[in-house]
Amino acid sequence: MKISEDICMKFPAILREKLESGEVELPDDTKIEYEPIWAYRGIDRERDDITPVTEKDFQSYASLKRRLKRGMKKTANYYGVSLYQTKTAVENALKFPRPSKKIAKGYVVQEGGPQQTNKETQHICWWLYKDFNISGFVIIEKSDGNE
Repeated sequence: MKISEDICMKFPAILREKLESGEVELPDDTKIEYEPIWAYRGIDRERDDITPVTEKDFQSYASLKRRLKRGMKKTANYYGVSLYQTKTAVENALKFPRPSKKIAKGYVVQEGGPQQTNKETQHICWWLYKDFNISGFVIIEKSDGNE
């Protein structure tokens, strides 16, 4: 999917440069305008650590400089962050319970960047704009029954 230069300029340099060079393209089913989506994300936290969710918890594999497994190619998803539409979906994807992980919940919003939702897997790839504040996300406790 080709995107406008205005939108492209909103991304962090690591993604913007790849889009401008044509190395990656956002998938054709990417939504730039959409209603808020309730979502869950696995984040790294020690068992008793309940510090607030920060931008550090929403870094892409690219910004973390994570290496891809052999044979995998860098697609646009490498530059986005993964979330899920239900708590159960994120628990299954990340094989919860895990002592060094917690779940954050909040809304994926168009002001934060484009997103692609896979209805089958309930996975959301969200390409965050630089400087977007994700403070609306909070860590949920085990007793939180919201799905």
